[in-house]
Amino acid sequence: MDEKQQLYTEILVIRSQQGEKEAFELLVELWQKPLLTFALRYLKQESEALDAVQETWITVIKKLKKLKETSLFTSWLFRILTNKCIDRIRKKQNEEKLINNANPKSETSKTTYENEDLEQALQKLPDEHKTLIIMRFGQGLQVGQIAALLNIAEGTVKSRLHRALARLREMLGEIT
Repeated sequence: MDEKQQLYTEILVIRSQQGEKEAFELLVELWQKPLLTFALRYLKQESEALDAVQETWITVIKKLKKLKETSLFTSWLFRILTNKCIDRIRKKQNEEKLINNANPKSETSKTTYENEDLEQALQKLPDEHKTLIIMRFGQGLQVGQIAALLNIAEGTVKSRLHRALARLREMLGEIT
């Protein structure tokens, strides 16, 4: 994210915190597509991704006035979305377990994720590693941008990405 977009976002956040509906609408317009792209890469289903993004905006509406550091809005926003995605995955897994327990031979118990090896391996990664990989390779963000969004050091992003990629390679080696 460039400095202009960061500054524009901060101004819209401040105005939104003051109750300006138009500013909030502009904030949604600015961030809707990046949020949806992230959620689609995370959840792999458009309806699930749209729901997660909508839930994110509902949370933002409820809690925006409590955000003290407007410069952290973007990382806060993506953290909310990440948590919503994780909640949806957990809910789906719990539903699948219930279906499997109730009817172990049911065809409806198939996972909703694509059955590609890489996708399966990605889904098995810890949430923080999956998030980093999606941000870096799915959204094409640079290490510095990821660090700013997640409010962590660039070195931390690099080391976590390295560990995540090593684990992915290891898991893909076990599959093939």
